[in-house]
Amino acid sequence: MGMKKLFIFFLILIINSSVNAKEVNLACELSKFFTKKYMMEDLKQVPLSKLEPTYLKKVTLSFDMDNKKFLGSNLIYSSEYKSVLFTEDVIYFMTKGFKNNSDIFYYDSRLNRMTGELTRVTKVTESYVKSRLKIPDADTGWGWEQNEVYQCKIIDKLF
Repeated sequence: MGMKKLFIFFLILIINSSVNAKEVNLACELSKFFTKKYMMEDLKQVPLSKLEPTYLKKVTLSFDMDNKKFLGSNLIYSSEYKSVLFTEDVIYFMTKGFKNNSDIFYYDSRLNRMTGELTRVTKVTESYVKSRLKIPDADTGWGWEQNEVYQCKIIDKLF
């Protein structure tokens, strides 16, 4: 009978710790969009009215601030970063980087905790550029970059 009580006690502790976690949910809207095709070009801002509707959908992020954990998003997926670094001012999604051999793109995403601005930079990986160089007259994508800037606000619940 003692083991059963001990199990129930630990179950209650686990439930209470997850209920008391400081979960913060954010809803973000795209405020600026920049792109460039080639390395020597400057980034050019694209008016939001010219973008495909998929770029304009609301973005959500969820964090457990007490335990400094990223809980999920409909924009930033776990396959896109190595780890998440929480600092006083910024939450960094530590990129896999340019040398990442398994993906076409790599992402540099960061959330400014002071302003609520989420910036997401997307670039092509070295392996993608090398694969395109093997194709005669192919556009390598070298220098291609896309920057999305979102303005985020805290909300009570994601749904």
